[in-house]
Amino acid sequence: MKTKALSVAAVWAVIAAIMTTPAQAQQGAAPGGGNPGAGSMGIAAVVNEDIITVFDVQSRLGMFMATSGLENTPDLQRRVLPQVIQGLIEERLKLQEARRLKITTTEPEVRNALEMIEGQNGMPPGSFRKMFTERGVDMSTLYSQIEADVAWVKVVRQELRRNVLVAPEEVKNVMERLKANQGRPEHLLSEIFLPVNATVSEGDVRQLADRLVQQARSGTPFPAIAQQFSQSPTAAVGGDLGWVMQGELETELDRAVAGMEPNEISEPIRSTTGYHILALRGRRASGAPDPMMSAVTLQQIYLPTLGGRAQSEAQLAQNSNTIITQASNCQAMNDLGKRIGGPGSGPIEPIRVGGLPEKVRDVVATLPPNRVSPAIEVPGARLFVMVCQRLEDSGLPDEEQVAGKLENDKLENLARQKLRDLRRQALVDVRI
Repeated sequence: MKTKALSVAAVWAVIAAIMTTPAQAQQGAAPGGGNPGAGSMGIAAVVNEDIITVFDVQSRLGMFMATSGLENTPDLQRRVLPQVIQGLIEERLKLQEARRLKITTTEPEVRNALEMIEGQNGMPPGSFRKMFTERGVDMSTLYSQIEADVAWVKVVRQELRRNVLVAPEEVKNVMERLKANQGRPEHLLSEIFLPVNATVSEGDVRQLADRLVQQARSGTPFPAIAQQFSQSPTAAVGGDLGWVMQGELETELDRAVAGMEPNEISEPIRSTTGYHILALRGRRASGAPDPMMSAVTLQQIYLPTLGGRAQSEAQLAQNSNTIITQASNCQAMNDLGKRIGGPGSGPIEPIRVGGLPEKVRDVVATLPPNRVSPAIEVPGARLFVMVCQRLEDSGLPDEEQVAGKLENDKLENLARQKLRDLRRQALVDVRI
């Protein structure tokens, strides 16, 4: 990728100079009455034929701060700025490749993807819009990011999937290895990966990694940090690596995990490609069934306690009693949700118990099927859940799961290689 050297100080100086109030930002106002998109000062970078404006950078930086849970300080903003710009460049490359292949995205696809992200984080529909409005962040920057991801998934499926072949012998070898390794230590891990390359200073990356470790240890949810800052494909699922057998990671990472205790977050670990932050969520013997890996289908009733649809104390008490006394099965639970529940009530497709928000997970882990849960108090709502179906973890995947994982691994590798190729071939001019 042909690019000018990126000066963090220079970029920050321009961004800081045009920071406006939320109302000004929506109108495109800038100091001196100018427009952030006009003139050379309004252009942050050119990616082939596309322009990234300073306003784009400003909006994305605001989104990072709004959704990461990190303390919003000028020092932290300076450190994440190079990553913000590189992320915007990659988004333009993904969309350009989609256009070249005449692949389009639709508004319902982007909206559905947004709702899935909210659901994965235990948030009711519309939560991001409410959060962004309250914090003066332009909602279009989130839509742009999701649109690029949706388009890229289509590119990968259309252009690369045909090149992926999983032979029966590969599946057989993996199954034999898993059986042979039953009983060996296995670690349930999440990761944050920050790459070190020619476009960013290693010192800046290390300092950002230290800051993220500090924030995660002080209580900010690890998945939220991973989704916004990690540059690994696992960022889309909150950094979840799943169960990893001892010896499968790079030597530096494997050594660090061996010395960690469950629920511990590592110091930044330098590998050949960048810095890794690992969260050890559990440890077990390979092949042992894990309740957190059981798949459950749920019904949920969401009673809002904040916002325009907030229920009064009397309504909450009455509706809670109705749910507890009348929700005798999942169909009854669904009917009650439609009648007295708020947005977010209804069925939840099969999901791993360990992937649920902590308060919900702790209840669902031991909740018998077709029995309504006690009230679960979460920010902004009171929840009731019911397990409709539970598929217990057997400890070992079946052949179909192994084949699917092999295919996904190969597809992810091809996708990363494709994006690297697009970066190398692109004409990128960073102007600030």
